[in-house]
Amino acid sequence: MDLGLSTYKQHMCVNDVSTLGRITLNSSGMFKVMHLDGSEYTAIPKNRTEHFLVGDWVSLDSQSDFDLINYKLPRYSTLQRITGEKYQVQEKEVASNIDQLFICISMNKNFKMTRIKRYIYAFKKDEEYQTALVFTKSDLNQTDTELAAKLANELDIPVFLTSSVTGEGIEDLQNSIFPGQTISFYGNSGVGKSTLINSIAQEDVMSTGQISEKTDKGRHTTTNSRLLTIDHGDFILIDTPGIKSVGIGTNDMISVFPEIVELGKKCRFRNCNHRGEPGCAVLSAVKQGHLDSSLYEQFVKLDKESQTTQSYIDTKTAKKLSRKAEGKKEAISKRQYRKPPM
Repeated sequence: MDLGLSTYKQHMCVNDVSTLGRITLNSSGMFKVMHLDGSEYTAIPKNRTEHFLVGDWVSLDSQSDFDLINYKLPRYSTLQRITGEKYQVQEKEVASNIDQLFICISMNKNFKMTRIKRYIYAFKKDEEYQTALVFTKSDLNQTDTELAAKLANELDIPVFLTSSVTGEGIEDLQNSIFPGQTISFYGNSGVGKSTLINSIAQEDVMSTGQISEKTDKGRHTTTNSRLLTIDHGDFILIDTPGIKSVGIGTNDMISVFPEIVELGKKCRFRNCNHRGEPGCAVLSAVKQGHLDSSLYEQFVKLDKESQTTQSYIDTKTAKKLSRKAEGKKEAISKRQYRKPPM
């Protein structure tokens, strides 16, 4: 097990591997790193202001009872999401250097098509990692086969039907994970993510929780992102906490609706919102039947949300920068202050 180093070298140039390690845990600024021999140590960053994620490759300086993190190597992919609503909204980075992301959706009574599309829109990043959709608890839904085929065609991603009860789809999912890859499973609490991981790993690497009979929802069994090595299949897993809500950002719209973005370049006005402006190429394509109307409606709905979300993020960023500037100004004023002569 090389912790995914061979895969990392396919993306980035690495000169000296003798001092390399990988972040396996970041818990409120407390770090764990794993060496290439599989040993794990507590680590302290040399630069306390540098931001680290689980999955980061780092250069280490071994001390007597801990490792000193000298610097972080460049990332080739970053898993991030937008959480919260209105002024509580925030962009959160979760993990780095992943090769495959499996979005888990339960086929229980909370199953919703809108949730599936929202997750795909928020997390699909073809230029950084591969995305697949995993239906868990498929034994609870008898119409899942046709639905999976429809979604695979519509979303242009692999779709797996799995059940930890019957064993359906587990082998197919195992075969889609290549040795040396770093993967992550993402989904709401209670979708059966931990149970699914245990089935793939063929051992109990994750703790599992009970599902509420009233709400059909689970509790968080994972509270921090954690990197684990899986012997069966020789791959690396980054386990992440279950999520409650997912927001949509403006960057997500570009990757999710490429055909609309491309049509938008032909609009008369560069800042066209595609809502009724004259000379709008997008609306023209809808009217002529060249662009699916349901796709356009999804775009309009999510575009409004993404614009609102981005506005809140920009406002929060501006306030943060303003406070930082005020703090610097105050510090300079204190340094320049001279005590008046007696």
